[in-house]
Amino acid sequence: MLEAGSSRVFNCIERHRKLRAEGMVDVSFFKHEPLHNLVIIKEAHPDSRGLMRGRDLLTKLYLPYNQNDVYEGGRSVFLHDPKLLTVLNELVGLQGRKLSKEDIRNDLKMLQVFDGLPSLDAFLLRDALDLEGFNPNPLYLEVSDVERAAIYEYIRQKFEPLVRAALGSGSFASSKVTYLVDKMWEAKDLDALAPLIEACRFPKEEALSVFIGWKGINFYTYEYDRIKGRIEGLAEWLGRIKIPRFVSLTTDTEHVAFLKDNAIERLKHHVAAVEDIVREYDRLYERFVVDREAVTDFIDFLHRSREVYWRLGEALSALNHATHCWDLSTGNFLGRRLPFEHLEYVLNCLLRILADERRSNHAGSANFVFV
Repeated sequence: MLEAGSSRVFNCIERHRKLRAEGMVDVSFFKHEPLHNLVIIKEAHPDSRGLMRGRDLLTKLYLPYNQNDVYEGGRSVFLHDPKLLTVLNELVGLQGRKLSKEDIRNDLKMLQVFDGLPSLDAFLLRDALDLEGFNPNPLYLEVSDVERAAIYEYIRQKFEPLVRAALGSGSFASSKVTYLVDKMWEAKDLDALAPLIEACRFPKEEALSVFIGWKGINFYTYEYDRIKGRIEGLAEWLGRIKIPRFVSLTTDTEHVAFLKDNAIERLKHHVAAVEDIVREYDRLYERFVVDREAVTDFIDFLHRSREVYWRLGEALSALNHATHCWDLSTGNFLGRRLPFEHLEYVLNCLLRILADERRSNHAGSANFVFV
């Protein structure tokens, strides 16, 4: 869980140390220096306390005892914990003459931005922090200009047909379309978005949340296309695992076979959860673009956009994290063929990462083939 590179992990301590080692002048992400010793993690909590907020993923702050080795253990607290400030004060100290109360408040608000996202993808984090008025150090949220521009253009192209439909068939300047698309992206200005809100019959108090959710759905559909090959690679690897038949280790081989079957089942579940949403979205969106009379069904979908955004983000971040850890754990082995003991370890890791308290029996709708 502590490995950097996953969309469920923001390893601030590793990035901070690396930037200092490279001699960078400005290595701050937070105002309060000790906060750079944190690892921020999206974690599915086993007792599903996140369901009280309509989510399964919670945001955990982990502070290692040894800053040079995060694996030696540490203390942690969930952001929703009512004793958060008390625990943070014990972990990183939030009081003292040298600390500005305004800086501490801003850092805590930044942590709440982390909590408001279903995953910690660099693009999502940077966009969410920008929209809240923060100017995060881009060295911590590395997204190439080319990739950022591609994501930005992909999402804007999804927004534009709705704007044109809302403006009606009369003549209008392209600058008006661009203006409204920009306002949709920002999701802040209710007055500017009034034509869209009225045309789509969104409840005014929910409209901004709808636009934020829709933007998130578009990002995750883009991200799914990007990592689909890795997911297929993991699926193919699971399908071709050959478990040795040691007569003296029958119990062990049966256990590993059980782990393999369960890893396949859970992977299928998460893939199916993502593909079900993506298929529904693509179908309704394409009908809407071709036939404006189909707008009602698409608008109904957008009414659920915030909920769909979280479900899609939860499932996709689990897949992203699973493929990342699988690649790290197997990449150094020829043909990714693992020794028996290491295979058991990797399968157990995948089961933990792909755990989902809301698993259902619809896993068969996944398109991937497990040989």
